[in-house]
Amino acid sequence: MAEIKLSINGKTKKFDKKQFFIKEHILALQFSMKQEKYLQKEDRTIEDIAENQHNWAEFMADIFANQFTADEFINGLEIKDKAAAEDIYIECLGGKNDKEKKENR
Repeated sequence: MAEIKLSINGKTKKFDKKQFFIKEHILALQFSMKQEKYLQKEDRTIEDIAENQHNWAEFMADIFANQFTADEFINGLEIKDKAAAEDIYIECLGGKNDKEKKENR
């Protein structure tokens, strides 16, 4: 199960996802392709960075069935919780997050 916390309208809200399916894998691959294009760009502008972060936020909103918007994700995810969101991305790609790696040791 995956969980993220966002601050929305001054309140902390938790969102969880019990399972990931092929749909989420496809969304992760689509975002990965956008990410690769961004990383290959030599002269990144602040607009490129903002677009990349917005693409990631849209991906996360899609993963959680649009229970929150991309803007709510960008404005509500605390930096200390960013690793949890990154783990969700990795899990959608078929990888194991840090918690799963520790449990398998």
